[in-house]
Amino acid sequence: KNEHYLDLHLERKHMNETPRGGVCLADYCEVFDVCAGDSKFKRRKENQEGAECSNSTMAEARTRCEEAMMKCFPLEKEAARQLNAKFSKQFCRVLDCRIRAEQRREHQLDLMPVIVLLILITLVCFIVFSIVVCCVDYSDDILKFLEDAGLASSDWVKK
Repeated sequence: KNEHYLDLHLERKHMNETPRGGVCLADYCEVFDVCAGDSKFKRRKENQEGAECSNSTMAEARTRCEEAMMKCFPLEKEAARQLNAKFSKQFCRVLDCRIRAEQRREHQLDLMPVIVLLILITLVCFIVFSIVVCCVDYSDDILKFLEDAGLASSDWVKK
């Protein structure tokens, strides 16, 4: 199903539970870096990626994020103050175009060791497969060579 059916379901079944003056979650998409949807995971040119980010949009999102943290975790209590500091650092303070660009570069660089490892595993498997095929194809020649070199007895070769 898609977003349309989800909206219909919410409208039909849960409209009486919706609070007056509620919060639109789309206002917080920048905080969680999901405004681009699935397209943020697709390859883009570096100049296109930089053009998407707007420092003014990020500043608004940072302000909105900090206000939400203050509502959810007021600074009066010690436990709430610690949570406010933790989540502000994790979500609000990283709302900057340069930080986002660096995070995306790190994400791309994190995938490189995985790709190299997969290529090496594939190469090793190919080499082992090739050796097995060669041994099967040339088994008679290999056994004759072992017998001629004195590494295997003729009784062992005949078995």
